[in-house]
Amino acid sequence: MINTLKIPKSLESLKKPPKELFYIGNKKLLDNFKVAIVGTRRPNQYTQIITATLAQKISKYATIISGGAIGIDFIAHTNSMPNTIMISPGSLDITYPKENSKLINDIKNKALIISEYESPYFPKKYSFLERNRIVIALSDIVIFPQGDLNSGTNYSAKIAIELNKPIWTIPHRYKESPLSEYLIINKYAKVIYDIDDFIRDSILDSKIQNTQSLESKNDEILEFCKNAPSFEVALEKFGDRILEYEFMGLLVRQNNKIKTK
Repeated sequence: MINTLKIPKSLESLKKPPKELFYIGNKKLLDNFKVAIVGTRRPNQYTQIITATLAQKISKYATIISGGAIGIDFIAHTNSMPNTIMISPGSLDITYPKENSKLINDIKNKALIISEYESPYFPKKYSFLERNRIVIALSDIVIFPQGDLNSGTNYSAKIAIELNKPIWTIPHRYKESPLSEYLIINKYAKVIYDIDDFIRDSILDSKIQNTQSLESKNDEILEFCKNAPSFEVALEKFGDRILEYEFMGLLVRQNNKIKTK
């Protein structure tokens, strides 16, 4: 079922914000820290492997957002299900691209898909660029694993720079990813040399900064763990969020008990 969505505040920074948004799926994913992973439709094997690993690891702590295209987008969504958001270049009654029909249906059923186009609307050349601006504006961090200079990915990079988004890329051999080289040389992007370090320093650090806010708002997980329940009970109640809080240093595990520091 297609529903209407309130325009998130992060989209107000766009020169041309969407007038309407439609969605299918779990809109609560929008409340999470969001990492955009976008790039070429023709990634090399190295980029495919790194992108898959990035999506798998990051999605334990943040929601992956991308555009549902073949290539890097497909890999990012597939490896972050169900913690993923797809922005569609067409209305939600149209499955595009057809090659990704199974993935798109999975996203509708298990994750979240969003479009600014009222039905029926088949994707047009400019709507891919319009989609890209939403992907970038919704994100807290943007990763460009591989891209060319004359491409939709480059357009996304320009938007990310304009919106002052933290930008990251991965190391490549000479001339293997012209966009990555451009972003690094011009100091628009940092390089992910170690994925675990990147997650800790760039994603979890931003959450740690909110620790005091969490505590002041009687965060349900912290309140629950003040009584030092067993780790299994806490994990069953809150799932992987317990692991996230532990990794962030908000909780500590001792003798199979989990408690606040």
